[in-house]
Amino acid sequence: MRCCAAVLRSAPTTRHFSHWTVPPTRTRNLPEAEYNDLESIEIPGDTTLWKTQNIPPKKIHLPIEAYGNFRWYFPVFGVVAALALYYSAGFYRIAAQNWAVGSLIEKMTWSTEVLGCLIICVFSTGILTRDIFDSVTSRPLLIITKEALWDRRQLHAPVPWCDIESIRFQSFRDTLLVHLKLAQPVPVRSGVFRLGGALRGGLRSKIQVLISHLDQNDETIAKVLVALVRKNGGKIE
Repeated sequence: MRCCAAVLRSAPTTRHFSHWTVPPTRTRNLPEAEYNDLESIEIPGDTTLWKTQNIPPKKIHLPIEAYGNFRWYFPVFGVVAALALYYSAGFYRIAAQNWAVGSLIEKMTWSTEVLGCLIICVFSTGILTRDIFDSVTSRPLLIITKEALWDRRQLHAPVPWCDIESIRFQSFRDTLLVHLKLAQPVPVRSGVFRLGGALRGGLRSKIQVLISHLDQNDETIAKVLVALVRKNGGKIE
């Protein structure tokens, strides 16, 4: 927290990034070249089939503001929800017609089928609604500056880099999650219908941030996170 306090004490003014007030990094009469260095971070360059060594670093300008991106598979959740509701109604109709003469096992089977389909319908509808909302909102979902990280989907406020003890990445198929271990708990919103979201809101010292399915390259975001965490004394697991 000392490094964060030092930054705040040295900041005479503030600037705004999409309703988020952060300390400025440019000082008066600073040369443009030095200003560009303050507003950027260097990450490893991309390898190719023809060049895998002596690749110069790539300079990424900050802040990064990543918005939601509509994915081709979003309508699949709507189809699943409709089918689940349709089959749930069918199972309920069969159960209602035969409930009086059905055995205990048959009644349990009908109840399980109806409830199972309803649960699938609710979760599919929730995921579809959440994904559509994230993709059409005018505010950035993820903001990365030299001072802090803010996942607006679940965090109430930015998390300074000096409060992040370590990060760990988890990937499967085209999805990339980053696990953050914080020095102290922060308030987190509930995200039942979002991948990596907390089941319940409250204070958390370990959070998961989805960095894929945005309009920015997830590999670039991952490299920027690694560079900023290391620069502020954090570990990469």
